[in-house]
Amino acid sequence: MKKAILFFIFLVLMLPVFADVEEITNYKMIVDLTKNPTHITNVITIKNIAKYPIVPGIGELRLQKEESKKIFIIPIPSKNEKKPVEIENLKGYYIIGNQKYPMDVNVSYKGTYTVIEYQIWRPIESGKNVTLVIEYDANIVNNGILFKTISIPVGCDLNIKKFNIIFKSPYHLTYLEPNGKNFQIPKDKLFIIKAEFSILPLPRLPTYGYILFWLTILMIFVILMVYIELRLKNKKRMENK
Repeated sequence: MKKAILFFIFLVLMLPVFADVEEITNYKMIVDLTKNPTHITNVITIKNIAKYPIVPGIGELRLQKEESKKIFIIPIPSKNEKKPVEIENLKGYYIIGNQKYPMDVNVSYKGTYTVIEYQIWRPIESGKNVTLVIEYDANIVNNGILFKTISIPVGCDLNIKKFNIIFKSPYHLTYLEPNGKNFQIPKDKLFIIKAEFSILPLPRLPTYGYILFWLTILMIFVILMVYIELRLKNKKRMENK
């Protein structure tokens, strides 16, 4: 019933010389769970903090998922297998000033991860921004019977001043970690967003709902077995009298 999936996004600028002259001032990720497969929109604003114009050149988004192995239907957290994410309907563009430009975007698969490559060859003036919009469809959600889970690590070789994630879902949000908005993510660090949704009208829970579900089932099973065992012992005692 439950299979843990870890969805990994890592933004890489192919020109490391720009690492200290650019920063991401705003990164908004929109995850639309009403679509199947999930539709993901990345809106990334990069600012030139140097005193001279720069050309971003080639950059990447890297995607990865981890699937845990299971015994029957129970996942084994320590047994994870890393896999690339299959991408469909990839498209993108960028905005400099008020002008919108088409952007070359391509996808490739590198064994255990997926690479979305984009190219920007127009200069960004000092203090100005370029906003990237990259959209695609991907199977990143684990669809259980009662719960849908998603885990998205976000990392970059640039400082992210403000990161927000927006989920569009018809289901009830039962778990979210961390809880809040406008997160700052230092460069070369991973920031992990974990979320769970359920068809059940449950309140926000302190942990994954599927964990509480299986614990509840296990407790009921144990109580039932103890009750049956006590009944059998009592029956034998009555027969021996």
